[in-house]
Amino acid sequence: MDQEAEFRRLYEGHRTAVHAYFVGRTADRWKAADLMQEVFMRVWQRLPELTGKSADGQRAWIFTVARNLSIDTYRHDRSRADAEVARGHEPSPAPPSAASAVIAAERVAIVGRAIRRLPEQQRTTLAMAAAGGLNSTEIAAALGVPAGTVRYRLSLARRAIATALADYDQPPALREPR
Repeated sequence: MDQEAEFRRLYEGHRTAVHAYFVGRTADRWKAADLMQEVFMRVWQRLPELTGKSADGQRAWIFTVARNLSIDTYRHDRSRADAEVARGHEPSPAPPSAASAVIAAERVAIVGRAIRRLPEQQRTTLAMAAAGGLNSTEIAAALGVPAGTVRYRLSLARRAIATALADYDQPPALREPR
């Protein structure tokens, strides 16, 4: 296997999309270029592992690295601002970053998908509580079930949504073992 040719193929095949992804997340093309460089440095380091994957697997791996770098950069920038405040320096007010808007939109999409995957009874109960503003007693009367059942369904629905968001914020593969 010619490693340089394989790396070049991966770089040429994904560099535009990776750069566009980072520009969308950071709203800074220079920072995006730096992050893209970091992604492809990791591609080079893990090239033997990547060549064994399918084209879709390679793309998924590259964009998982890109997503994780984006999140790490966001957290690092947040920590730096918090450190300035702790030292008594007022951080200069910065406009909301494009990354935070993108992350918020992705989280909304995650919640939407999680709700669509709920069983019908949980989805209906959640909709009546969240959108209808009904309490468990009112939902129970409308559905003809005990109020405890309504609370249980709401608990299951909320837990499923929380799990989906936790998986987005820190994918299972990156979590520390319990």
